[in-house]
Amino acid sequence: MKKLLESKKTLITIAVIVLIILFIPIRKNMLWDGGSVEYKSVLCKYTKVHRLSNNGGYYRGLEIEFLGLKIFDNAKLVIKKDKSSNVEKNCCEGCLCGDTLQLLKNIQTAWTLTKIDSEGEYVYIQHSFINFNGNGKNRFALYKNDEKLGVNSEVKGSFSITRNDDIVLIPDNSNKEITCKIGEEKDLIAILECDNNFGTFTLQKEGTIELPSIIKETIIKTKKIIITGNKNKKVTNETDINKIISIINKAKRWTGPITSPSVMYDMELFDINNNSIAKIEYTPGHYFTIIINNKRYNLNSVDKESLNAIIEK
Repeated sequence: MKKLLESKKTLITIAVIVLIILFIPIRKNMLWDGGSVEYKSVLCKYTKVHRLSNNGGYYRGLEIEFLGLKIFDNAKLVIKKDKSSNVEKNCCEGCLCGDTLQLLKNIQTAWTLTKIDSEGEYVYIQHSFINFNGNGKNRFALYKNDEKLGVNSEVKGSFSITRNDDIVLIPDNSNKEITCKIGEEKDLIAILECDNNFGTFTLQKEGTIELPSIIKETIIKTKKIIITGNKNKKVTNETDINKIISIINKAKRWTGPITSPSVMYDMELFDINNNSIAKIEYTPGHYFTIIINNKRYNLNSVDKESLNAIIEK
């Protein structure tokens, strides 16, 4: 009888030890979601949550999974507050607020590698960009094309977003971190500047902005317009030309994607010396694109009724 009791005690002790082993975390993982820490045992997973939310705050708390099923979750959203005004503050000072980071965190985004020309304009480097794959995957890939050397290079790795909204890149097979900062927005272009000569990247965002000065400075020189397409005509009447100039000047520049139906009207603008200074692709109901020095500007808020009246008369 005594041996039986001792045997039962031994079995219970062994069972307790086994259960402890099954439930005690034996592995620790740092997650790239804003600072969460994950602890794994054989049967359970415990996550100390510090996860970025879509609006710039954080989810904080504890999550527990047993055999892959979530059995506990008390993570709550914490929004940063501006102490001086008690207004919700969704990003750090000097950083873009909310929407740019949300693009980076939640959808696949491609930031174009750029350089800044002598006039302070951002010039795209053809076929060179950094791609961020969102939805919690936290991976990036840099594709760089050097036309002079005829070389294409590729860098892949992981990224994380710090509490100060900096993006930290960690290339695969390297412990060298590259910090990128989101700069101030300019003409709906989000700017991402990375250290270690990794590059400056821009992301064009959807929206409308005021016309660039180059459009206004170019079209004011117009003395003749040749229209081809559904209506072939030459516009030389000063009143009509001034009306078209006014219509363009009152429009807004659209920075998002546009539909691309077949062009109904091609319009070419000429100056007093009969030099071509701009071209326009126009389809009523769809889009109005003006092309200056091979650069395309998509316009909306165009007074199409007045423009059609001039074209069709």
